[in-house]
Amino acid sequence: MLASEQFIKDVLGEEYVQPVTDLMSDVYAETRPNKPVLYLLSAGADPTGSIDDYAKKHKQFPTGKVSMGEAQEGPAKNLIDQAHVAGKWVILNNCHLSIEFMAEMEDMLNPKEKVVHENFRLFITCLPTDEFPLSLLQMAIKITTEPPKGLKAGLSRTFATVVNQDFLEKVEPPEKWRSLVLSVCFMHSIVQERRKFGPLGFCIAYEFNNEDLVASLLYIDRHLNQCQQTNTPLSWKAIRYMVTEVQYGGRITDSLDRELFGDYGNRWINENCLTQNYCFDHTVTEFNYHIPDYLEHQRFVEYIGKMPGNDGPPIFGLHPNADLTFRLKESLEMINVLVDTQPKEAAGGSGLSREDQVKEKIEKELLPKLPQDFIMLDVLERLKVLKGPKGLVDAVTGKYDTVPLNVFLRQEIEWFQLILTIVRKTMIDMIDAIDGSISMTADIVASIDAVYDFRVPRSW
Repeated sequence: MLASEQFIKDVLGEEYVQPVTDLMSDVYAETRPNKPVLYLLSAGADPTGSIDDYAKKHKQFPTGKVSMGEAQEGPAKNLIDQAHVAGKWVILNNCHLSIEFMAEMEDMLNPKEKVVHENFRLFITCLPTDEFPLSLLQMAIKITTEPPKGLKAGLSRTFATVVNQDFLEKVEPPEKWRSLVLSVCFMHSIVQERRKFGPLGFCIAYEFNNEDLVASLLYIDRHLNQCQQTNTPLSWKAIRYMVTEVQYGGRITDSLDRELFGDYGNRWINENCLTQNYCFDHTVTEFNYHIPDYLEHQRFVEYIGKMPGNDGPPIFGLHPNADLTFRLKESLEMINVLVDTQPKEAAGGSGLSREDQVKEKIEKELLPKLPQDFIMLDVLERLKVLKGPKGLVDAVTGKYDTVPLNVFLRQEIEWFQLILTIVRKTMIDMIDAIDGSISMTADIVASIDAVYDFRVPRSW
């Protein structure tokens, strides 16, 4: 993957490997009354907040909202009809629960007997599903809400969607507020990116999202204002508890993960983060991750832009070897995607079709090499006379079939026979399906694709 990114950077340009953030202003510029915005959600994501924030700038707040589900089609249709006339914005959440209603959306967005107000806009949130209407999918502006990859990309999105110049200046004293904002945003990107290491990162993959960050910053905002009004010092213990134990910690169920998150809070949410050019980790040599003493939002964005695109495990508190596991997994996923997207209908150099090549491979290479089925009666008879350690023979029968090692061997043979049966049946079914003797099911098609691509079929 690293070589692929470098190749794209050298051939196409650096802008093609830079993190991309979809700003609401850019999205809105492409929308039309009959061209909705479709948010394809990842687990835990919710774009409603960013839509509402942008709606305030266009005097469209509060927006009309309906959470789709059972018996919600009527209220949603009435809200859209009213918004057509008044020129309001409508948000339909969880539309994967009302697929049939989505099929009617194209006609609702293009009514024949009435004029739609030019300010009307429709926003749809939906989990990825194969049943979503193709016509609506084609006419909508599609946006994914998956978290970006890398600290640089994560902080870039945060400072493009959550943090702006007004946000950095809204709390007194601003120098403390700016330092805390960057520190909490840095920790948010760290815990999101740490999930890529799998069980080495977190025992359980938690779905942290922007709402956790926004809620944490909101509490710090109020705490700073309260301390400023009452002339009292900051309570770091309270801030750490609310951020690590309540906002983010409310999702954590494993004790080791909770201990890890508490350590992050102790390291990065304390009085030291208010010192000038506070460094997040002195052991990291690839880049100086620190809190710069800037006043302008643009300067922070420029500083984030200088961060490396690929983060080493030490900044996450992991051993450098942790990167090997992640890179192998990432490379295999990319190779599998490339194989899956290859055309599979074209004939090979031999002139045979894909199915004929698979049939020939099974008949000439795979089936002849497959071991014969075990005859379990013969296996049991041989186990009775297969000697084990001295003194373990059955005192009543004088046989060895109850010796622990022989029992274990019998169980392994039974399991191996089950595998042989599945493999042999799959191969025969593939041949019969190619010949037209049986129906070509989805499982058989998947197995043919796997054999053609030199991969192991999932059923094996």
